[in-house]
Formats: sequence, structure tokens, C-alpha cells
Amino acid sequence: MTTVIFLVGTGELAYQIECILQEEGYEIKHIEWIELHENVVVQFDRPQLILLVEQKSEHMYQNIQNKAALKTWMNQGIPIPLMVIIPETSPQCVIDWLDFGAYDVMEEPVHWNVFLAKIRNILRLFAKVKHDGEETVIVQDLRINLRSRRVSREGQYLNLTPKEYELLEFLAMHLNEACTRSDILREVWGYEFAMDTNVVDVYIKHLRVKVDKGRDVKLIQTVRGIGYMLHG
Repeated sequence: MTTVIFLVGTGELAYQIECILQEEGYEIKHIEWIELHENVVVQFDRPQLILLVEQKSEHMYQNIQNKAALKTWMNQGIPIPLMVIIPETSPQCVIDWLDFGAYDVMEEPVHWNVFLAKIRNILRLFAKVKHDGEETVIVQDLRINLRSRRVSREGQYLNLTPKEYELLEFLAMHLNEACTRSDILREVWGYEFAMDTNVVDVYIKHLRVKVDKGRDVKLIQTVRGIGYMLHG
């Protein structure tokens, strides 16, 4: 199955990236910001990665509008990882994009071997494959079949209760994102107002026993002061 990457941006670097990725066998849908605002991308196949080449801009308001359009499109259905290339070394710019939701940020000049390795790594971590019409989310050695609701790790099936499965699926759909207890209660239990978030802690404890206990790599992590995250 061809890997589809949305490349957002203009300029020499963007077109150079397009050529390099096409040589690597990726299918590239190269769009400009205006097309994102106009939702032109809906006519394309859903991508496995969004790659943004940022350019220097004097118009802060335009940047805010661009990010709003990007966030709206990224949040449709299953989250799509975002990688950003920024034009200069700027720690604050890196922080801003990571806080925005980017999975990775690279600075110019681009070292192509490192760039391609990062692409492969992101695609591997966010891999979603189909077997006989069944969609499976893969997070390292954890496999979640979204149709059969079967979960395995290292090839070993995990016996989850319906609510444990729904909690794990929610975390997987927000891979590497800090999920608050209130968000989890609302999305998994359907509670609009968190009367008692202890139920989340109890289920996370049960889920950790089944998913992480006895394994070197712990996927379910606590984000202090916020909640929990499935880390890939």
C-alpha cells in the first residue's frame, strides 16, 4: 500500500523535499496554505503524515489563521502526525510547534539522511494497516484491531473488559498526547462533568497490569498534573 504524505508549503525547499520523497517511493500531495483554508484536501486520500515547510512571515495574524485551518483538518477522525521544518534555529518556535501538536520539528539546513530516518520512524509509530478489511492500530509491539476489538502485545492476546478496551483505544487515538482525566471521562464514560476522576485512575491501573506489567517498555505513562498518555 502506497504511503501518502501531504506536503504543505511553497518555495525551493518544499519542492526539493517533494522530489526526494518521491524518489523514496512515497506518494506526495503537495498543497499550499490557501488550499488548506479552502479544504481542497478533502478530495485526496487520507495521508499517513502531514509535512509542513514553514516560511518566514511578517504577518502574525495570517500565521494564526494558518494554524487554525491546519488544526481543524488534523482533528478530523483518527489523528494524523505532523512534522514541521522551520527556517531557522529558534527554540521558542520549536516549543510553539510542539505545543501546537507537532510530533517532530526540524530546523534548516535539512540533513537528508536524518530527515528520511525521522519520516520512517514517525510512519512506523503511527502505522495503521489493514488485514482482510480490518483496521489495526500499531503502537510499537501493541496491536489494536478496531473492528474486532482484539488487542495483543508481542503477539500475546490481552483479555480486556469492554471499558478497558475503550480506554486503550481512546489513548491510542491520541498517541503521544497528554489526555486529561476530564477528557477521558467525557469521551470514554460519557460524563460531561467530572464528579470523581478516581474511576480513571482505577481503570488505568487495571490496564497497566494487562498492557505493561512484566515488560521492559511501558507504554502507558502518567503526565503529572494532567492525566495519562499512551507513548509510542
